[in-house]
Amino acid sequence: MIRSLSFTYLFVILAVGYLGGALLFREMPLASVEKLLVLFDGRVVEDHGANFIRPMLMNATFFLVAFAFSLVKKLRFLVTFIGALKCVLFGLSTGFLLSTGMKMLSYTVWWFPFQLAICFLLLLFCAILKPPFFIRTVGQRSRNDKALLFLLGLVILITAIEYSIFYYILK
Repeated sequence: MIRSLSFTYLFVILAVGYLGGALLFREMPLASVEKLLVLFDGRVVEDHGANFIRPMLMNATFFLVAFAFSLVKKLRFLVTFIGALKCVLFGLSTGFLLSTGMKMLSYTVWWFPFQLAICFLLLLFCAILKPPFFIRTVGQRSRNDKALLFLLGLVILITAIEYSIFYYILK
């Protein structure tokens, strides 16, 4: 029961963040959205002319910042916020892609499934670093480092597949 509740909790964070990003896209000026999305993932704005290093660094930054916040007891509450922020950027970039007329096939093959998987894996990573309020135990329980490494490996694999689809198949 608790495990299914934690997945529901993570999917609710993902859905609310995604919808919040889509609504944020409607309220922000297009120039501001473009500036923000170039920092997040330049492929969204510049298509194939974008550098592929920056999006990889941004993905790694989300994981590193979440891990760093988990090490400081007073900042631990921000770990889940980092995952939610990634979901908001996912919704914002999706709104931008669909409004600029991206082909629906490219969107469904490349952008949506891979970003959804990466966002969910980041939320799982955050949940392992700082378990939700209904899973925490009273005593000192150590973090599952094997699960963290497995999730990082899975994110690297998914990112490699995403880049190969973007740069070799959709070109």
